[in-house]
Amino acid sequence: MRLFKLAEELQLPAVLTNAVRYCREDDAATADVLDAVRALTALSRLPDLQPNGQGWLKSGTQMKALAQEIAHEAGTGAAGARRLLATTGAVADRCRIDPVQDMGYKQPVVPEASVIGIEQDPVVELVQRCEGAIGRRFPGISGKAEHELRDRLNHELGIITRLGFASYFLTVAEVSKMITSMGVRAAARGSGASSLVNYLLNISHVNPLDHGLIFERFLSRDRSTLPDIDIDVESAERHNVYQQIFKRFGAKRVTLMSMQNGYRARGAVRDAGLALGLEEAEIDGIAKQLWRFSARKFREAMDEKPELRDFSAQVEQNRQLDLLVDVTERLDRLPRHISMHPCGVILGDETLLDRTPVQPSGLGLPMSQFDKHDMDPMGMLKLDVLGVRMQSSMAFALEEIARIHPDKAAVAAAGKHPGAASGGPDYIADDGRINLEAVPLDDEPTYELIRSTYTLGCFQIESPGQRELVGKMAPRNFNDLIIDISLFRPGPMKSDMVRPFLEHRHGWAPENYPHPDLEPALRETHGVTVFHEQVLRTFDVFTGCGLAKADEYRRLLGDETAEPAVEEYFRRKSLERGYSSETVDKVWNTLKSFGSFGFCKAHGAAFAVPTYQSAWLKAHHPEAFLAGLWEHDPGMYPRRLLVAEARRMGIPILPLDINRSTDKYRVERAPSGDDGEGKLGIRLSLAGIYGMSAAELKRIVRGQPYDSLADLRARAKISRPTLKRLGQLGAFDELNRTAGRAGTATRADIVHHLDKPPARPVPRKYEPMDGQLALPLGDLELRNLKTQLPEPSTLEKVRTELDLMAVDVSAHLMDSYAPLLEELGATHAKDLLSLRSGTEVLVAGIRVATQTPPMRGGRRVVFISVDDGTGCVDCTFFHEAQEKAGPLLFGTKLLLIQGTTRRTGPRGISLQASNAWDLAQHGTLPLPGRRQGGPENEQPTLQLPERSMLVGLNISG
Repeated sequence: MRLFKLAEELQLPAVLTNAVRYCREDDAATADVLDAVRALTALSRLPDLQPNGQGWLKSGTQMKALAQEIAHEAGTGAAGARRLLATTGAVADRCRIDPVQDMGYKQPVVPEASVIGIEQDPVVELVQRCEGAIGRRFPGISGKAEHELRDRLNHELGIITRLGFASYFLTVAEVSKMITSMGVRAAARGSGASSLVNYLLNISHVNPLDHGLIFERFLSRDRSTLPDIDIDVESAERHNVYQQIFKRFGAKRVTLMSMQNGYRARGAVRDAGLALGLEEAEIDGIAKQLWRFSARKFREAMDEKPELRDFSAQVEQNRQLDLLVDVTERLDRLPRHISMHPCGVILGDETLLDRTPVQPSGLGLPMSQFDKHDMDPMGMLKLDVLGVRMQSSMAFALEEIARIHPDKAAVAAAGKHPGAASGGPDYIADDGRINLEAVPLDDEPTYELIRSTYTLGCFQIESPGQRELVGKMAPRNFNDLIIDISLFRPGPMKSDMVRPFLEHRHGWAPENYPHPDLEPALRETHGVTVFHEQVLRTFDVFTGCGLAKADEYRRLLGDETAEPAVEEYFRRKSLERGYSSETVDKVWNTLKSFGSFGFCKAHGAAFAVPTYQSAWLKAHHPEAFLAGLWEHDPGMYPRRLLVAEARRMGIPILPLDINRSTDKYRVERAPSGDDGEGKLGIRLSLAGIYGMSAAELKRIVRGQPYDSLADLRARAKISRPTLKRLGQLGAFDELNRTAGRAGTATRADIVHHLDKPPARPVPRKYEPMDGQLALPLGDLELRNLKTQLPEPSTLEKVRTELDLMAVDVSAHLMDSYAPLLEELGATHAKDLLSLRSGTEVLVAGIRVATQTPPMRGGRRVVFISVDDGTGCVDCTFFHEAQEKAGPLLFGTKLLLIQGTTRRTGPRGISLQASNAWDLAQHGTLPLPGRRQGGPENEQPTLQLPERSMLVGLNISG
């Protein structure tokens, strides 16, 4: 009111606004909580609370009433209110923009032709490049096959030309070529694999003609927005790829994409607790019990989830906790912060930065403040360049193979590749480098590995559910892999497609086609609809609508508003084409229940390529493959389980050595045994040591080798704590053995010695100059060290390894529980396969994975995998078992689980759990005679350190 009076006195225009911060009137409290979170303080200590609760979005009527109230208080009456509203409307009119004219709404913009290196019409350029690639991609093609290829190519080029997207494809091809020229592995994923043009341009490595992929699933004549082509690259090189894209296209034409991160249950309860002034430890304890549900369903979860039973009882007795639940529910899905999108890169012409606001990202590169939902409306070319750790792992493995084997013949012999006796296959170069893209997709040892279910570390097929499925399905060829990957998705699982498929595949039930006309479309999946492409073909066969229109109808399935019209059209057209009402009912029910949840076969084909390649590497070069996994940690399991997998495969795990270990996990030949040449093993990396700085690591590796501790101190200049850690982990054991004294000191002696502060610092004038060589006297320090302390026990070594490296190398963690497990009568994982289905057993192990995938019935099922050192046991907790396990379901690291065995195929077995205990809580365990664990009968066992990040537990969903 005062501002309006001042404007009237000075004869200045006044504008009526409301500082809107929230939508509803009762959201003022939520805004206060967000202010406290932003200030990282409790509400009680927040210095600048809102002056009032009026920052909500008012209607036009309410704003008019407010104008009249202000004018009345200012003494200007109705005339003043009219002037205020008129001025406000005039200013609003000046702020209006035309979305099409001013912002390029829905008008795709790509980099200029000259920037992507073409000097002629983009359509002509695209046609020429595709024609020129036919001989390379399809050598020797002729006759009917060539005719079909050219028909498909002309069909795709016609649609691309009509939509004006030729420049888009050339731009993506230029990015793909740039990535490959950097020496970075890259592969297209998603529906882009359906395109023959993408295959000819080297964007995709999947031949769509071999797998019956439909171009219209990717792009059709009825589409007006740019299609999505996603490119997977090595995760370790993703940021370098981004930098190179900026350099190649120019900063005016490129920006990264951002994403708005909304609140979910855990984040909401942490921030709400902070605002309410709860203790950090109390907030952390509550947050760890929340497992993947929306914040707005907090109270509902408290009633349903057994792990929240104790917390629910506390809420009833504590008003502050009750308020915490209310505030948490209010925060649901509200934006928490903006961050860089994990893969989105936006490309455009010189006007790009005129059409999007940008801000610095964590990389220092600009990122758009628009998110992915704004891309199509704003006419922006979004390219997903996704960093995939498996690609980095495979690239690392290929480098290791070429490093340790000198030539093509050595690689062929080591991997037992076909033609090894005659020099090796064509996909191995003379220098030993393997071209994974050229490896044939019919390698029998690879499929034998997959069928064995020993697929830990393999892309897409390492989860408990997938290992069960590949064991049941027993893939024999690449198309089987595509089907397997496509079946293991929420849609097919919810629609119960897996069971009938397996029954038909193995001949346990006859194949059943809704109509003979659908047999060509459904033959590969034995009459079961699995792929989106089959849904499209079903629409086309029954209605004659064409594949392009069929994809439009597919997208409407599951939409409550649009689906009835699709059903009416399908039934009417099908009956007109002579299909019976019974057949139409049957086919429509399949489409209705499955179409909206299905999986695109092109996605499955794109995923199947790295799946096959990773399994191929594990089958032929397991040491290099596991070294790549340890280096880049791509899967759902912690590194310590992959160490156990190396043990199972008989691969030596070579300990830390100050002169042999580097900043990477390297393949190395183990010391020779009685049989002559030693086996290939994996040398542990210094980079895995907790607490060692990057600068120290770099100096150690740069200065290798060292002939003494003094040499290490002088040249690597590492801190005393780091020196002690290296000693604890045995990095000086080999140096100690070669010190030249008969009675070498123990590891404990070395650690004790390193823990002592030096008597006095060495004067600077006695420090060696850069480049000065040490006299070859050996390690006088270790040679003169007296043997006083016993060598650490295996138990102590494992404890140290878990504390400092998060892996148990000397022995498995569960070995320390052997006496207790024998007393309990627990069964080892390796022995489960010999038991009959339905056998009641006890198993124990360290939790390595937890999953709660969507289930057909809608009720939550918890899958927990535990590792006992002899293998991995996959346990299923249904509702009754969850009720008994309660708080142990998600937080407990060491588990004892009771259940019955369930055979999942000739080579697979899992456990249906009925109860669980915390193995570390000895007094609660079901010992014979129900004895409670007191001091007199407790076994000496190891427990995991509290730093779960060090142990490498990976909870995955």
